[in-house]
Amino acid sequence: MVSLIRRNLILFFGQKSNVFFSLLGAVIAFMLYLVFLKHNMEQSFPARYGVDWLDPWIIGGTLTITAITTTLSALGQQVVDQENGMLADLAMTRLSIWQIRLGYGVSAVVIGWSMQLAVGLIMYTGFAWSDGIAIPWNQLPLALAISGFSSLLWTSFNLLCLTGIHHQTTLGSWGTVVGTAAGFFAGVYLPMGSLPSAAQTLMKLTPAPYNAALYRQVLLHHQLNQSSNNATVTDFLGIRITLDHVLSTPLTWLLLTGFGAGCLGLALLLTRHQRQTVLIRH
Repeated sequence: MVSLIRRNLILFFGQKSNVFFSLLGAVIAFMLYLVFLKHNMEQSFPARYGVDWLDPWIIGGTLTITAITTTLSALGQQVVDQENGMLADLAMTRLSIWQIRLGYGVSAVVIGWSMQLAVGLIMYTGFAWSDGIAIPWNQLPLALAISGFSSLLWTSFNLLCLTGIHHQTTLGSWGTVVGTAAGFFAGVYLPMGSLPSAAQTLMKLTPAPYNAALYRQVLLHHQLNQSSNNATVTDFLGIRITLDHVLSTPLTWLLLTGFGAGCLGLALLLTRHQRQTVLIRH
């Protein structure tokens, strides 16, 4: 299984096009912020909510998009291998179908984690140079934990989604849909509070805004502690999510953990029932 993981990592990072297209959703969101959102939001917000708030806000959302799209792209190798018969060949080895699935899953987690770290470093370095924002080094361990957790969460989600996809053409179409929708659900294309209530409710049915909120609470930890009476802004920007009440950070972790566990359980259950179908050469 270690050889399978190593092989998947080499295939992903060895092709620059894989890396670029897996980050395309994050790149689009970042460019939209720089070209359109940043100036407009600076003008519409009170002066104390400047780039010190907005830059970490976009970073948190972009890292969520990165976790979604890079884990999907990494798991796409499984569909490619199924279509060209590689999965059937792997089934002839000592690896069980569960070990094969785990090999692809571990590869996706590693890829998602490393890409989030790279994107976060690049964005913080750029904003530190252009806007003078400080990198919150004291929050780095928690940010690393969230990035690892995000990789696990979205790998589970994408494993479930890909159980019904067996062809590269379908995979490409699905990847386009996910890459486009991720920026909306993570509250990056538009702040959550600027959307109609129906759209906000739709967003809250997915784990993306909660994942982005975890990132934003950590990256804006100093600003949140230094500023009072900011409930309206934190709700508008999706830094804290409100259901019947404002969700605490532990409850947000719990909701995301439950979602990830549910997706993983369903994916494993479907894998068990599709064992023969998965290994058919297409």
